[in-house]
Amino acid sequence: MRPSRSMSRRLLRNGLLAALSVSLFPLFALPAAQAIPVVIPAGADPSVIRGDDGLFYAFVTSDDWGDGQGMHNVAMFTSFDLVDWMFAGDAFDSRPGWHGDKGTWAPDVVAEDNGYAMYYSLGDDVNPCIGKASAPELIGPWTDLGRAVFCAKDVGIGGTIDPAVWDDGTTKTMYVGNFRGIYAIELNSDGTAPEGDPVQVADDRFEAPYIYERDGYYYLFVSAGNCCNGQRSAYRVLAGRSDSLTGPFLDRKGQDLNEGGGALVLAGSEQWGGPGHNTVVPDDAGDDWMVYHAIPRSSITLPSGAPNRKGMIDKITWVDGWPEVGDGSPTSTAPEVPLFDLPVHVSYAEKGVEGDIASGGDEFDVVVRIEAPADKAYSGNVWLQASMPDYSMTDPLTEPIAVDLEPGEVIEETFTYTVPGNSSQGIYRLFACAGPTTDEIVEYAAHVRVKSGGEETD
Repeated sequence: MRPSRSMSRRLLRNGLLAALSVSLFPLFALPAAQAIPVVIPAGADPSVIRGDDGLFYAFVTSDDWGDGQGMHNVAMFTSFDLVDWMFAGDAFDSRPGWHGDKGTWAPDVVAEDNGYAMYYSLGDDVNPCIGKASAPELIGPWTDLGRAVFCAKDVGIGGTIDPAVWDDGTTKTMYVGNFRGIYAIELNSDGTAPEGDPVQVADDRFEAPYIYERDGYYYLFVSAGNCCNGQRSAYRVLAGRSDSLTGPFLDRKGQDLNEGGGALVLAGSEQWGGPGHNTVVPDDAGDDWMVYHAIPRSSITLPSGAPNRKGMIDKITWVDGWPEVGDGSPTSTAPEVPLFDLPVHVSYAEKGVEGDIASGGDEFDVVVRIEAPADKAYSGNVWLQASMPDYSMTDPLTEPIAVDLEPGEVIEETFTYTVPGNSSQGIYRLFACAGPTTDEIVEYAAHVRVKSGGEETD
């Protein structure tokens, strides 16, 4: 490997980027106690799907992040590697109005003929419903069905929220439930109405079902406890498995999830409370990763007062056919990260603590690490961009730096940034981008959000 080389660039961008410091997300090579979330500001109830373009798309519960943008109605994020995520807009401009002025939450996005379907929860405790929207591309535009797929009263069960759809190409089966039993319900061919009678597959201790197939078994992941009870939240993930989509789902002791069973997979820790509502995503190396939300105990609410549920990842190890996550607590598999067949990997060489405040004239060096895959060379460019307080992306903040790497070669490029004196207050994020041109990004690394403008804002 050649010695590292570096290049310094002065970034003076007319106030487009208000602040930058060495306070970066420490996801790589830090103890588990220091590991932090991947989807911010909020990533509750994540649904993750990989598109034909190779990007991962995450869809999360609607929340007011307290960012001055109002309600984010099913926020969307994109990532090349499940680690660094970029906000990509809201799926809906406003709440679907067919069931009153109700919030939308717990989306589940799946591929269907000619595009994608998003199932979501909407309603109240009396008659909660499942809605559906469709889009030709994962980024949208999303067109709502304009009515319920079904509501609790339609199918004769309570708790019809938290949809998860399994589509085997022949039939569609939806799993729903929150603390009134988990049920499997067959849908019609276009996924717009129930076709079969509900079959109970887990008892009333659970919500947030998710189905994953592996080695001839269907694994039913469920969450138990209260997701959002602050410091006292006992939310946790359990699992059972079956050779049938409708069960019985048994834990490793052979006990039915309908009769008190459930193998514990993930629970809270001293740093993180309420981990749950998970999905499972494989990487290109064949390893499985649990994507879920958890609440930092040091900051349990967002500025809006909503629960501060961050998006998290952890590696799943399969032991005798059963899923396990590290020591059973959030981020306990760090610093391991998913492996993907990308043309190049970019990251930040130094990462610190979130939330530093910067003012005009402050200067920072930012070191970007660029690594070619072990089996192939990479020739392209690296540059910096930023997302603004309204989440729009700036033009490149630097001229692209050309890099020409041998297989497995790692270099570092140093960018120096001077905070402009006319910057407005807000929260910004920096992205180190790589690609053939600034119009064709193939990887990026996300800098932590930084509060700026000389003083901290609420």
